[in-house]
Amino acid sequence: MAALIRRYVGINLRPVVDRKVHKPQRKHPENSLRWFFEDLRTQPQRHQRYFTGMSRALCGCESFADDEQAKKAWDECAYTIYIQRTVGLGARSRPTSEQFKNAEENFLALIKKLRPSKVIVTGKTMWKKMPPTSAYRGDNVQAYKLSDGTLVWCLAVPHPSNSTEGFNWKKVSQSIRRFRSVKLPRRN
Repeated sequence: MAALIRRYVGINLRPVVDRKVHKPQRKHPENSLRWFFEDLRTQPQRHQRYFTGMSRALCGCESFADDEQAKKAWDECAYTIYIQRTVGLGARSRPTSEQFKNAEENFLALIKKLRPSKVIVTGKTMWKKMPPTSAYRGDNVQAYKLSDGTLVWCLAVPHPSNSTEGFNWKKVSQSIRRFRSVKLPRRN
């Protein structure tokens, strides 16, 4: 999954399971965040691993005094889903090779449209299956080159739901802060 660093909250591309029919719903990323914030207010004990982990990493804090703190952190991001189809039910479901291939065109079109300077990619497995990059600063920091030569830099971090590698929100938060602050070339 990719969170695009820039003020574009609500870029809505994630498909969801709608009863027994799998169909894309353009508002799902925005709704997912809204549901997370409602849960923070009404059911703080409910654990949403992805949004809790990423909110901690984006805010740099373990808990939130209120949902405004998390909202402020997410307000600096556009949130989208890389795979545009349901990959199956359950935590261990994985996208197929075809789903990864089909996602490439949508992702590249999105960064061409939004033109973010930086992207946070959540999921090292997904990162390895994304389209080839044009510039390289390490295994986890690489860039896509747009048609006008502009570079869109990406930072790959572990997925918050990854139980194999684990998700240390403090370490991820430090990586994100460093990535946001470092000056990377805008052109190749």
